[in-house]
Amino acid sequence: MSLNNINENEKYILLQLSYMDIPSEYRPSGNKSFTLNEIIYGIDRDALSKNSKDKYDQIIKYMDEYESSPLHEITLSGYQNNNPNGGNSGGESNSGFVGYALTDKEGNGTALFRGSEMAGIGDLATDWVSNVEAGIGITIQQQREANDFYEAYIKNLDGQQYVFGHSKGGNLAEYVLVHNLEDEKLTSYVVNGAPLYYWTLTKAQRDALKDRNTFIVHEGDVVSSLGYAPYVDKTVAVNTDDSDPLYAHGLESVDFTPQGDFKSASDGASLVRNIGNPIAAAIVLAASLHPKVLAYRAAAAIRDATLYILDAAKRGLEKAVNWVKDQATKFIASVKELSQQVKDEINKFIADVATKAAILFVKVVAKLGGYFPVEPYLKVNVDRLYYYAQRLESIKRRVSALNDRIDSLYWEVDLLDMRHVLSADILTSFSYRLNQNINYLNTTARLLESSETKLVSKARIIN
Repeated sequence: MSLNNINENEKYILLQLSYMDIPSEYRPSGNKSFTLNEIIYGIDRDALSKNSKDKYDQIIKYMDEYESSPLHEITLSGYQNNNPNGGNSGGESNSGFVGYALTDKEGNGTALFRGSEMAGIGDLATDWVSNVEAGIGITIQQQREANDFYEAYIKNLDGQQYVFGHSKGGNLAEYVLVHNLEDEKLTSYVVNGAPLYYWTLTKAQRDALKDRNTFIVHEGDVVSSLGYAPYVDKTVAVNTDDSDPLYAHGLESVDFTPQGDFKSASDGASLVRNIGNPIAAAIVLAASLHPKVLAYRAAAAIRDATLYILDAAKRGLEKAVNWVKDQATKFIASVKELSQQVKDEINKFIADVATKAAILFVKVVAKLGGYFPVEPYLKVNVDRLYYYAQRLESIKRRVSALNDRIDSLYWEVDLLDMRHVLSADILTSFSYRLNQNINYLNTTARLLESSETKLVSKARIIN
């Protein structure tokens, strides 16, 4: 039994699981992995929120009732939690991205992506702000992290490759699909997904959303209608006339037969959706073409391209520098609403950045003289390492607050007058490096303390 054999109900069980943090003792590391059976029964139910308790009870009930389900044999082979609310594990950011890599004994695998959350203020600053950005055509950090996660854990498997997601997790799954079209074994399964920004997709990407993407919507779901998505495979009837307008969006709002199929579903989109979705899509498109939004989209593209160019140049990757420059130029050219004068200004800026970054790298290499000095004696003050890590934590909080204020300025200036805002944004967009440095300092301090203790112990034995 494998991932190829799971039914609709079991796919929903996995999507329910995607909203639960994996206990630290059940997170895979090195060659160590755990079955879903071990993980599910190892979760502390009392530590879950009320909403998560309900999801957990549904999962336990299914696993107890269907002992022959393929879910019992599926293994969690990878996990990354970039949540800002204390669940951070295995990542370098606080983007809100959470991914699970699931594999079976036959070499099949799926990347499972969590949707938007409302656990605290941190989620508003990550999931919901980036939802708006993704809706107007800006590539968000979670999408890039989802693609990296897929490439790290699923892409090179021998069997079939899948990406699953609900709500925003569905948006991430579709993003991974359309950016890996060369992986012919890859397909996606999405429930009530927040649609990709359809208007900048290529014909091949649009075709993939119809042919290699299973897009399930519930009757009355709002989220899946906030964007143009003319590729609905099934519309599922909800199990109650709940007055909550968001009830239909939840995974618990539909029922299944004992065989695991949808209890009440029809092929394609409903008549109401076929009428309403183009209207909603036109509103979203009109909003995305507002001059202020266009300025924000262009600025985000320039900022991302600049950061990638600088990072690639630092590592001496000339081809990567040129590739990013070309891709950014193509993107700007595709935004038809920008004047040619604006496009020329943007392309000149990107070209200048690439040239200056390459010159900077050459100067750094020349200054190093091709070798690194070796210190004959090294003295480290461990307490100072912890002190510096704490200082960096304080700086990171201040930079994060400053970056939020800078982002708000994009809506206050015109595109040709935003170069100062853009420059400030680029300078404050390396905060993820602070996380790397903080982790490095703390890890180094712990290792040095441990080594010092062992050496002292051995010295005492010798004496």
